[in-house]
Amino acid sequence: MEIIEEDDEEIKQLMLRISNKEITLCDSCDTFFDYIPQVTTCNECKKKKKREYQRRPEYKAKVSEYEQRPEVKERNRKRRQSAEYKAKDREYGQRPEVKERNRKQQRERYHRKKKLREEE
Repeated sequence: MEIIEEDDEEIKQLMLRISNKEITLCDSCDTFFDYIPQVTTCNECKKKKKREYQRRPEYKAKVSEYEQRPEVKERNRKRRQSAEYKAKDREYGQRPEVKERNRKQQRERYHRKKKLREEE
């Protein structure tokens, strides 16, 4: 890669780092990230693209079809009934941030239902 002669020192530095393969420019969002061979997009763009793909109806249909298979249902049921899974679930429920979030959601649900009952 050829370094472009620019007056701006910062641009020269960036171009030098790109040519030395220290950083890479993301193809979709034009941000810089550490050089990794054969990687052209940053992690944020990869996550965004994956989220967009997972929202597509054909992806959801494929996942739903997979989850309905008997062997998958059986494996999930066994995992949920295991003592290890239940212990982790209890431990997660005892975290203060989780308790606070659950309380907040319950309060909101309560007030929403109360408002609906009052309107009737």
